[in-house]
Amino acid sequence: MRVAPVARPAAPYRRRKRLILWAAGITAFAIFGYDLWSPLQGAVAVLYIIVVLLVAQIGTYRGVLLTGLGCGILALIAFATDHFGDPLDSAYVRFGVSLVAIFAATLLSLRDRSARTTLAEQARILELSHDTVIIRDANDRIVYWNDGAHRLYGWAGEEAVGKHCGELLHCEFPADQVDSALEQHGHWAGELMRDRKDGTRIVLASRWLLRRDPEGNAIGLIESSADVTEKKRADAERRRSEQRYKTIFNSAGFAIWEADWTELHGHIRKRVPSGLDLAGWLANHPEVLRESRAPVYVRDVNTAAVELFDATDREALLGNSILAWMPAGSEVEFASVLAGLAGGADMVEREVRYLTLSGRPIDVLLRMRLLAGGEPWSRVLAMGLDVTERNEARSKLEQASAELAHAARVSTLGQLAASIAHEVNQPLSAIITYGKSAKRWLAKSEPDVAEVANCLDQIVSNGSRAADVITRMRALARNGQVQVETLHLCRLINESIALVEREVRQHQIAVRFSSGGEDVLVTGDRVQIQQVLVNLAINAIQAMCDVQGRLRELHISVEAEADVMMCVSVCDCGNGISGDPARIFEPFFTTKREGMGMGLSISRSIIEAQGGRIGAANNSDHGATISFTLPVAAADQPIRKGAMDTSV
Repeated sequence: MRVAPVARPAAPYRRRKRLILWAAGITAFAIFGYDLWSPLQGAVAVLYIIVVLLVAQIGTYRGVLLTGLGCGILALIAFATDHFGDPLDSAYVRFGVSLVAIFAATLLSLRDRSARTTLAEQARILELSHDTVIIRDANDRIVYWNDGAHRLYGWAGEEAVGKHCGELLHCEFPADQVDSALEQHGHWAGELMRDRKDGTRIVLASRWLLRRDPEGNAIGLIESSADVTEKKRADAERRRSEQRYKTIFNSAGFAIWEADWTELHGHIRKRVPSGLDLAGWLANHPEVLRESRAPVYVRDVNTAAVELFDATDREALLGNSILAWMPAGSEVEFASVLAGLAGGADMVEREVRYLTLSGRPIDVLLRMRLLAGGEPWSRVLAMGLDVTERNEARSKLEQASAELAHAARVSTLGQLAASIAHEVNQPLSAIITYGKSAKRWLAKSEPDVAEVANCLDQIVSNGSRAADVITRMRALARNGQVQVETLHLCRLINESIALVEREVRQHQIAVRFSSGGEDVLVTGDRVQIQQVLVNLAINAIQAMCDVQGRLRELHISVEAEADVMMCVSVCDCGNGISGDPARIFEPFFTTKREGMGMGLSISRSIIEAQGGRIGAANNSDHGATISFTLPVAAADQPIRKGAMDTSV
């Protein structure tokens, strides 16, 4: 470490140094001259002590040492000049005493200089300290005031020194405790309050040390203090914040608990093969949570959590492992939570299933996040909302909605009864005709086997045609679990058009279907989507029944929307929708004299439940268009089955 160059002394100091050096030199030569001619025979040499003391005031350690040595040499020269060859007498004794005195004065001066240097450095250290250092006498008057005190209190040293400390700073401290501690131990440490020059009240952490004289009598105090006002304010704010958090924590209407996941995370981390990401690996191996015996300890819970898990009190949950609350088969959800947090997510939300302490299964909407502070994964905050009743109500609503949709389909079949009878009657009549024809060919003297075979082929074909009609009707009328699967949209539309074919012919309506020439795959429930298509087609046909003087056309089109949705539009050329078109999807709103107003409302519920949307708008010329969207199926998407919300 390089030391910065020392600044040159100020001019007054340099002048004083030169004067002292001149005075020391003149004094040394004067003593030397007087010693040469004095009859005192070596006794004058003791005066060289004056020269040593003069140089010791301003000289360096080396300078003082050389001065003492030089004075001894001068004394030796003077003595040898007068007494060389003389026998030993009292003069030698006086000369020896003088040399001892010179060298003793030199050593004492060096020691004094070292002590003064140490004191000066200590004083500088006190000035450099950020803490305040104040020295007081026995009457509480300030005798020393460092720069730290100047910076903190605002008074300069010349303003504070000599003032009564209590009157200047308006101290507030436990006087009895301070007096007792100083009397028993000689020191005291604690907090006190004082005023700054600008009137600001501050809090200080202070240490007081009793000053004593060599006889052990108390002569004052030395104190060192640091401003802790901001720290106290921050501590108070932290306590208030913690109290607010605790109040919110315990008063929240939903369950909150904090758990330590350190052991579980460490155990799983050891299982992850080298080089693989924890989040990705855990998502593919959720069973590791069940296999792991590492506990996940609950550190804190609120009142709502106690109620959620059917516990008698907080102690029934604290220290237990949340893995014990996981029912079989719930590893996937919990693994996805852990994987999300391990992947860096700030918060992860999942709906999971827990077992309460009484063994009751509950559905919980869970939000989890890692808290800062402490070891990694040692503080995981979980917030849970009991959605068991909501899920049960939703399940009942889905069941009611499914039954309502089934009733609507049956109602639609009622509207198509004549068409169904016609579609079935035609192949049945053909079967009877071909059956009679086959009998006639067989009744001939020489039966025509080829003609009989042809009649039988026609019978089979028309039987299959009738079976297809009945199959479509039964599918539309079924009341089963919703099945979300990959569908050929264009095929489904063509099948739906076939169901209303007789109504189309009866009302002389032209049907046009445009799809861009490609069959597209979408996801949804086949029966429910066909129900929507048939309902929209029947509504369009009925809207054009009274149209005169222009072409009656039902146009169904399919086009892509944003690459992830397919839009199906059913357009008629009737009289349009009066009022706000959006109202036709409201329950019990109808424009028909005998309508119930449920068909389009159910259609909206079906489409929205399958991830799409439905809307209506009047055309610019005649009629209206109702459009709905369905999500495009992924290329490798398998058939999935499950409940779906089709609530009205």
